[in-house]
Amino acid sequence: MIKADIVNEVSRVADITKVKAEAAVDAVFDAMRLSMQRGERIELRGFGVFQVKPRKRGIGRNPRTGKEVRIPPGRTIRFKPGKELQDIP
Repeated sequence: MIKADIVNEVSRVADITKVKAEAAVDAVFDAMRLSMQRGERIELRGFGVFQVKPRKRGIGRNPRTGKEVRIPPGRTIRFKPGKELQDIP
């Protein structure tokens, strides 16, 4: 499923125009993006939790040359599905 599919589904379920549905979907994604940039946790009951986690620095290897490369510390986003999502047959 891509963003256009989500917009079409929101438009159909909410019985609104695709333009309004796209604005709503964009607003939700923007709010989620800004929240994660601030390092906040996003919990959607019945769906799951998005959480920003620190990533340790490390040492990787360039597969082409075999030379070691330092990987700087950073942040990554983790998703943990909710119980209802896990129980889908």
